[in-house]
Amino acid sequence: MLTGIDDIDWTGLQHAYGDASDVPDMLRGLLSADADERERALDALHGTVHHQGDVHDSTVACLPFLFEIAVTPGPGGRGEVVELLRSIHGDGRDPEVMDFWSDDEEEYAEWRRLLARAEADVRDRAGSLLPLLADPDPGVRRAVPGALVQLLPDPEAVRAALTGRLAAEAESDPAVLRAVAAALGDLGVRHAGLTGAAADALVPLLDRPGGGLPLAALTALARCAPERLPGPGATTRLAAAELRTALEGPPEAAPAPAETTDTLIGYLRRLRAEHTAGARAPWATDLLGELHFTLGDRVEARFALVADQLGSPERGQRREAVNAAGTLLTGWRGPHEEPVRLLGELALGADPVLAREAASELCRLAVIGAPAAGALAERVARGPGLPPQARWHETSYGRALCALAAQGDRRAVPGLAEVLRYGHVPEELPEWLARMPPETAARLAPALTARLAAMVGAGRSSFAAQLLGAAVVAAPESAVTAAVGCLGLAGKARLRSRGAALRTLAGLGSAARPALPVLRSLVGEADGPELAAALWAAGGDAEAERALTMLAAALGAGNSGSAGGERYEALRALARAGTAAAPLLPALRGLAARPEEVDAWHAGALAKALWRVGGDTGETLAATRHAWERSRAARPDMTEIWAGLGPAAAPVLPLLRAEAAAPRRHDNEGGLRGRMRFRVAEDERLLRHARTVLAACGAPDPGPGDQAEQFGQRPR
Repeated sequence: MLTGIDDIDWTGLQHAYGDASDVPDMLRGLLSADADERERALDALHGTVHHQGDVHDSTVACLPFLFEIAVTPGPGGRGEVVELLRSIHGDGRDPEVMDFWSDDEEEYAEWRRLLARAEADVRDRAGSLLPLLADPDPGVRRAVPGALVQLLPDPEAVRAALTGRLAAEAESDPAVLRAVAAALGDLGVRHAGLTGAAADALVPLLDRPGGGLPLAALTALARCAPERLPGPGATTRLAAAELRTALEGPPEAAPAPAETTDTLIGYLRRLRAEHTAGARAPWATDLLGELHFTLGDRVEARFALVADQLGSPERGQRREAVNAAGTLLTGWRGPHEEPVRLLGELALGADPVLAREAASELCRLAVIGAPAAGALAERVARGPGLPPQARWHETSYGRALCALAAQGDRRAVPGLAEVLRYGHVPEELPEWLARMPPETAARLAPALTARLAAMVGAGRSSFAAQLLGAAVVAAPESAVTAAVGCLGLAGKARLRSRGAALRTLAGLGSAARPALPVLRSLVGEADGPELAAALWAAGGDAEAERALTMLAAALGAGNSGSAGGERYEALRALARAGTAAAPLLPALRGLAARPEEVDAWHAGALAKALWRVGGDTGETLAATRHAWERSRAARPDMTEIWAGLGPAAAPVLPLLRAEAAAPRRHDNEGGLRGRMRFRVAEDERLLRHARTVLAACGAPDPGPGDQAEQFGQRPR
């Protein structure tokens, strides 16, 4: 083995940490009979010759030996060597987005040549992996199908080999069969000419029970040939049946792991073991997660699937379903009622971890969280168990209270009054109170007044923005007093709270008059759009000229850095002032005439200011359409403006029809995994205003049936 390894001048080659003289020992370590030694050798190779995905001349020199190790029966761990080869190949990596350690153009060109050579060398040798589909080591057989799809230049040969492996009695290991199905799906994605043949091989697997093969085939079909999937109901039933079979059957034999080593590979294995602890079929969790991702905009199947998973008898599956539900409910529009109700049941349950995680997802749902309101209220009524602490919001009780408050539910008020006495103040508190009836929100006035007074009295500014914003809704007089108090604080506390205090006073309008002397004293010290807006609100016409001068300066400040923030605040202030800001209408029109100077952040604020200040329909439609295209975040505001225009908004009906029919929420551009969450409340506001425009223009409002049908048909 490793013939010729000592004939190479490894000291003349480099890896991430210097010369490559230590690489031969790493390669020999892969052949050790000791599993720990093999793992340390593999970890060392990843960290040196392939550090963070990079390629060096020593990496290329390793390739013949890595292939020799992979294809020669012997010690375990050869499947991991195949995975290393796949990573070195790069699978279409783009050097332009990779970090290179030098600005020298010749070194950069040489590095690009090394990347290309590594890719070519791996592909040239990939044919030697084909016989490994029948290797005695199941770990090797699991790794090879995906590697062949990625590396072998002959995709038809790969298809024939994979479909042959699916033949009766050719393969008995369930994990290997799932890997073959996944590889066929990948083959169909990579090679359009083979998509039909890959689907033809996958469809019969839907009826082949055992070992999760139907679930793997379902996921692969969703990737390469979604039109060949069974209907949404059948897809859900099949996935649910497979999951139940996996949970009720005997645990699948897993390869014996190496002893835990002090390597990155060992650390990742421990994380994986902790994550899947107690799960009878971790592979099912992985496949369900992949299925959710690949189903994409087929929301009818996805909502039903996540509801079934939330009701799983296995705790591990329920926990995974909570995360899947959070992604789905915040990112897609669809039949949300049952998953939301089931999340409420988990939030009410006895498992504190599941309860906290379920309530955390419900916090993000706001107005669509109503099916869980009863369960949340019951949990909140039980109390915190222990006296609320400073970090109350991290407990299962605290998250349930936050989720209930996020719906504007009056039953959250007693709990909020208690926790507002001390500790953490959620950023969303002003939004929660704004969703409550005014008389309900006003019940929190004593708690807010006391907390604000304590904050100012102690010379601090902790949670100033949240408390002031909430007081604007529930206790306006206290908001004025506290804002003035914040402006009188010293040092960093004043700097940290000044912006929030000024925005609070600007939002209070004429009710901010008692703050006028303090605001006038700030002129020359804190000139800017926030002070201008507050002065104008408190002083009325007497301060209009000075405020307009300050706002005009901010409009011309530019888009970048702090200047961009000033321009944004100036546009907001002008929108709030309305027609009284008419002297600056030419400046607004000048900005609108130079769209290259209006970035996505400012486009919506400019459109709103033009509408409020000028009121010209044609001008407003042009600016709002521009903002709609530039910024997804601005779309709810733009639909609110169109709703105000009434029938005159008819020219934007095509935009609104397309948006109403889209399966994704407005800020979900797709292609994301992990724990990404989206702005449900804003999306629901967009839909509400869109329906107003459609009604005003006599256009049909797509009902739930029409919408559900379009969800699966019109990906955006």
